[in-house]
Amino acid sequence: MDNTAKSAAILNGRLAEETTRRFTERTFRIFNDADHLSHLASKWKNVAADKAQGHMFEQLETIKFNYDALRKDSELFAKTTASMGLGTDPVDIIISDGKKTLREVQAKSCNHAAASTFALSDKKYAEMMRLSPSDQHAEIEKLLKQRIDAGTLKAGDYEQTLRNLKKDLQYDNVSSGGTTYQQATEATNQSVADRVADEFRVKSALTDMHESGKRAGNMGAAVAGGISAISEGFALFKGEKELGEVTVNIVLASAKGYATGYAVTALSKGVTHTASYYLGTGVASTLARSNAPVAIASGVVNASKSMIAFMQGEIDAEQLSDEISHTAITSTASFYYGAVGQAIIPIPVVGALVGAGVGYFMGNMIHQSGLLALGDSAVVKAAKAHRKQVEAMCLAAIPEIQRHRHEMEQMLSQHFAERKAHFTDAFSAMDAALYEWEPDNFMAGLTVINDQFGGVLPFKNFSEFDAFMKSDEALEF
Repeated sequence: MDNTAKSAAILNGRLAEETTRRFTERTFRIFNDADHLSHLASKWKNVAADKAQGHMFEQLETIKFNYDALRKDSELFAKTTASMGLGTDPVDIIISDGKKTLREVQAKSCNHAAASTFALSDKKYAEMMRLSPSDQHAEIEKLLKQRIDAGTLKAGDYEQTLRNLKKDLQYDNVSSGGTTYQQATEATNQSVADRVADEFRVKSALTDMHESGKRAGNMGAAVAGGISAISEGFALFKGEKELGEVTVNIVLASAKGYATGYAVTALSKGVTHTASYYLGTGVASTLARSNAPVAIASGVVNASKSMIAFMQGEIDAEQLSDEISHTAITSTASFYYGAVGQAIIPIPVVGALVGAGVGYFMGNMIHQSGLLALGDSAVVKAAKAHRKQVEAMCLAAIPEIQRHRHEMEQMLSQHFAERKAHFTDAFSAMDAALYEWEPDNFMAGLTVINDQFGGVLPFKNFSEFDAFMKSDEALEF
């Protein structure tokens, strides 16, 4: 996997994490619903099941509704007023889109349809949605029609109840699917409540991973396919490739982009939800906002690709080590720089993407330079090999250089010693000639000195000098 592909995978993971963050936030909301379900079972454990089941009924409908909203990528969510600390409020459940309340719901679950019908028909629940156990809905509807037709004093209340009666919590295309009286009663058992809570945690986490992965896969396919289309189109224009080959390459690049985008994002969501399970949703939310799961996931995916390539014989162990080292360093740098970028550029998505891009290339430079690596990079290994060659050459040359230097020192020492002796003898002869007034001896000494410098005196003795002085020849210097 080349560096361009790795860079695209990491940056696409950042973009996918930002654009699918709402899935994770909704999943955390379901986790909180699941925690509240377990809490209610514990809170009402000393209350008779037929009384406590009403609270469980409301919470079960809420968590089912929110899970369906997650599956359908809807902004809708439901919340019980009891979980908001409003236990005496006539409204049991509120359906909202995050900006305003869309529907108020009154939920009643009694041990038989007649009791549920009467409880739902109170005047104070005017125009609220009336939610009943799904197994009692048909019977309640029948009873309401009978009482309306009979013209009882509460016929108006019954008519309003019938008009707003629902067998499951629903709004637009989102629905809880309904809860029976028996299911609500069973949920009062702590073990059953915990099991149901865990089921919804797992289902919502898997849904978040899958739905986010699909969207990230589409982004990855678009990005990889677009890049491939440009490069392949250029090759086609230059006549280097045929149309069929170009088409196949673009399709393959798009498929790889989708697979990588899906895997990185799904795995990052898995890291986040695992952290939520062991550390709590508060810590997991902070972790998700930091983009750390993406850094971990992209590193795992890219390292896995390198490992697969190694097992298939496409790369050797040395290249495997280099690629894993590169992935670890660039992913880490991308994560930290992404956080810094988001802090410096407080624009959702943009800051994190810019920071992550800078971080990736900084990490790449650091890895290639060998300043930091899990083992040596290819560049560093080549430099070390070259250094060893130079060291070997130097080690072989040093003894020869030392030997020649020693010989030269000996020759110079001998040469200067001999010259010193000649100079000493010549000066001594010249001194003696001056005292004894022997011109020929003086000139003999000068001749010796000139010989040492490669020079020649025009006169070797006084007789030659005297003859020259008597001649008409000009003296040339």
